[in-house]
Amino acid sequence: MKKVLFLLLTVITVCSCYNDDDLWDKVNDLDGRVETLETTVKGMNSDITILQNLVDALNQGKVITNTEQTSEGYTLTFNDGSKVSIKNGTNGTDAPVIGIKADEDGTYYWTITTNGVTDWLPDADNKLKVTGTTPIMGVDDDGYWTVNTGDGAQPINGADGKPIKAKGEDGDSFFKSVTVNNNYVLVTLADGTSFTLPKGETYTFDIANRDYTLFSSNETRTYLLTTANIDDATLIAIPQGWTAVLNDKDLKITAPAVSGDDVKDGELKILVTPSKAFGKVIKMQLRAVHEARFLTFEDADYKGDANIVGKTNWSSLIDNPQYNGPLLYPTTSTLYQWNDKNNTFLASELPNGWGDYKYWGGGHAISNYVETDMANGDYLHQLGVYYQDPITGFGGHNGSKNFCVHYGYKDDSGFTDGAKLPSIYFSDNQARVVDHMYVMWNTYLANCIFNGNSLTEPVGPDGYVKIIAIGFDAAGKEITNHLEFFIANARGNIQEWTYWDLSSLGKVSKIEFNMAGDSDNGYGFSQPAYFCYDDVAVRF
Repeated sequence: MKKVLFLLLTVITVCSCYNDDDLWDKVNDLDGRVETLETTVKGMNSDITILQNLVDALNQGKVITNTEQTSEGYTLTFNDGSKVSIKNGTNGTDAPVIGIKADEDGTYYWTITTNGVTDWLPDADNKLKVTGTTPIMGVDDDGYWTVNTGDGAQPINGADGKPIKAKGEDGDSFFKSVTVNNNYVLVTLADGTSFTLPKGETYTFDIANRDYTLFSSNETRTYLLTTANIDDATLIAIPQGWTAVLNDKDLKITAPAVSGDDVKDGELKILVTPSKAFGKVIKMQLRAVHEARFLTFEDADYKGDANIVGKTNWSSLIDNPQYNGPLLYPTTSTLYQWNDKNNTFLASELPNGWGDYKYWGGGHAISNYVETDMANGDYLHQLGVYYQDPITGFGGHNGSKNFCVHYGYKDDSGFTDGAKLPSIYFSDNQARVVDHMYVMWNTYLANCIFNGNSLTEPVGPDGYVKIIAIGFDAAGKEITNHLEFFIANARGNIQEWTYWDLSSLGKVSKIEFNMAGDSDNGYGFSQPAYFCYDDVAVRF
């Protein structure tokens, strides 16, 4: 027994004398590298956002009105009051470098530099516009650099084709330097590329109603101009067959002759030279068809017969209150419907999938409700658009007052088997090409996408919500080519009324709209299935 006790004491003594300082040094060094890596990734993604803001400023014609040197770089103030802080620095030797580069068309795209070689991101065949996508840098579980361009985190490979190890060395900026001159600010990136931001006074060159670029054959349209501090504006490109005249007050454009189902597209360019800033090229995408008609939902454009409430305008179809109002939730068997008769002939009615004539079964409702406070993003404000025109104060496209709100979806969860999708159709039983429409957030949807509610989680960084357009031909047969519009996804969210080209559906008698996404609370798609649309263009 004494011998066993002696051996045990010996073991305890030997163990107690072991020096583990080296082990703890390695653990602390690893912790330090992880912390440095986390800081580096955070700084990278911050710089990517700054780069995107700078390109947005260039595209929007902003000028720098003030530069302030800081201990780490510069803070730039633009003519709209927005500010961007740029920190000088160098990237770690192991880290990929995100940058931007203007392509031949003058559009800025994301680039990535690894081992001194710069490539388009994610590749030359799938270049990503800076204005539409925000790359997200990261490190995977195995410690390798990744980048997410909207399709999930993907490994970044070096020149040898192998993933690049993230070593966690210092390196905190994609910006190399900022140089301030009298007329401009030169920003040099870590990959060696550079671009200039103009300094100067505020200038204005606005083309009223410039979104309306679908013309009928031989139609002439006049766009009024609002200008300030402009030295010159010159037409530098006019599409073949089109004519355009630009003066100090307006821009006149005349479309070419178009017959039958022909379509003539083209791009018009105007070089604008401000008094004290760099010039900018303004582009307008033009399209001419035999005859174009527009569903605007504005009272002045109403051409139909008396509607379901006996009025000859659109505004009388706006329910009050937004939820459980008498029009969308009737106590009788009165089906809410509308018809753009004698104009586009587009019509819609509640699909009445549940047989109770109420909007909670889906439909398209006329609205003029503006809800820019996400605190009102709930079902009680279901007809609100998350937009307000800065000039008119209204919520419709191009500063108009009225628009339409879609509600409804169908998925394969088993809980929507009895649902019918809302649609627009031609009430005169003809099939035509619906050229395009404009789409914008509904406030209820916007709030849940960003903040979630008791029924759904917010949409994650890799999540999405999309609208699906399902066309039906003249015989009522479903067209296999469905169109999708991502109202929110990792590539970016829409910020304003946004153009959706529907013309590739071809001639349709009806278009059904569905909504889908990756949000699922166990009962299927869980985001509120709402979106707003306006200014539907039809070819005749």
